[in-house]
Amino acid sequence: MVLYGFALFLIIIALLPLTQGTHWIIRGWDFIRVQTCFLQALILALIAIFKFPVDEWEYVVAITLLAAFIFQLYVVFPYSHYYPIRDSKPDDPASLRQISLLSSNVLQTNEEYHKLIEQVNIYTPDILLVMETDKNWENGLKELEKEYPNIVRVPLDNFYGMHLYSKYELAETQVNYLVEKDVPSIFTKVYFGSDKPLELICVHPAPPSPTENETSEERDAELLIVGKAVRELDPDHPILVCGDLNDVVWSRVSRLFAKITGLIDPRIGRGLFPTFHADYWYLRFPIDHLFHSKNIVVDRMLRLPNIGSDHYPMFFTFWLENGEKVEKPEIDSETNEEVEERIDEGLDRAE
Repeated sequence: MVLYGFALFLIIIALLPLTQGTHWIIRGWDFIRVQTCFLQALILALIAIFKFPVDEWEYVVAITLLAAFIFQLYVVFPYSHYYPIRDSKPDDPASLRQISLLSSNVLQTNEEYHKLIEQVNIYTPDILLVMETDKNWENGLKELEKEYPNIVRVPLDNFYGMHLYSKYELAETQVNYLVEKDVPSIFTKVYFGSDKPLELICVHPAPPSPTENETSEERDAELLIVGKAVRELDPDHPILVCGDLNDVVWSRVSRLFAKITGLIDPRIGRGLFPTFHADYWYLRFPIDHLFHSKNIVVDRMLRLPNIGSDHYPMFFTFWLENGEKVEKPEIDSETNEEVEERIDEGLDRAE
């Protein structure tokens, strides 16, 4: 009876995120689909060995659990090494500009600044994005400013500060508060020696959780506002959206974001790269992301060593293809209506 009770629980939490509910109790189960896949497989094995179905209701529960397990595998399978990679190495990479980016949620209370600096010195990224940065972190990273003269500073003591360091010139930089008045995002253009700049958007929306926002509405609205902004950018320009999105890539809103922007998630075919929580191997999920336009080809994608934060840093190198225009995806009326509805809900809740 206990096995079948647990099986019912695993069925329910696998299906709950498919509802339109936005409360953290519902949305939270989306984050641990990989872990619950293992639990579902374990319970199926235990049922087969110790309590094979006899009654009709037991068959129903066991078959439904198997169906839920297959569904969850279907959801997470694209983020494995067995799935085809969405982009491939250019025919002549030597002719293309290659740049690199390191993104890290450093944890505001973490004081091990030297650990991040060490990773920066090893990988020498062209662009460095750090999140949860306050004045202490700004001072702790001062020595990097010689190598990174182009800086956007947004020090905050609310765990949503953000600093962007670049070896290349930044222009038309905006620090926006898209949904919540104390949660910033950075929009900028990176000029790397081409007349077509890299459009870079850095985001870190608040998650749905017992200690943050009660629902995912604010986060969802911010990601979709960014998605609409991406659609307004010049399609000739390469585009990157990166940061701690506080959402897993298989969620409804992340997939909606990819659908309206046409941006690619480089995790597809490369692996999960779970970045949070760095201290608990059994409770990690991928919430630090980089989405890129089709005129960008990712070369390397690495999860770097722990720097004392609850997140692992991520490092990327990629090629920027020359003169490659990307068409904006068409959006049907139903998708557009959902996007606008979610944005309105998030803005209303943030007021």
